Amino acid sequence: MRRIFVLPTSWAGWGLFIAFVALVLAGIWPVIGWVNRATLVMGLPLLVVWSYVIMFACVAVMLVGNRIVERDDHE
Repeated sequence: MRRIFVLPTSWAGWGLFIAFVALVLAGIWPVIGWVNRATLVMGLPLLVVWSYVIMFACVAVMLVGNRIVERDDHE
């Protein structure tokens, strides 16, 4: 039987997978609808601040992923 998806094999890989899925879920419509309020945070609309949080979190998850891959001897 041929597998369609490649799943993580380590605890670190599963943690990164869960973090990535959480980031994707944080950026889809129902969550954006909850965040889209007429509220200012540091002079910016809440939706803009939420977008920045998602972008910086993506960068952080990718940095952690790169550190984990560099730590392992295999690719």
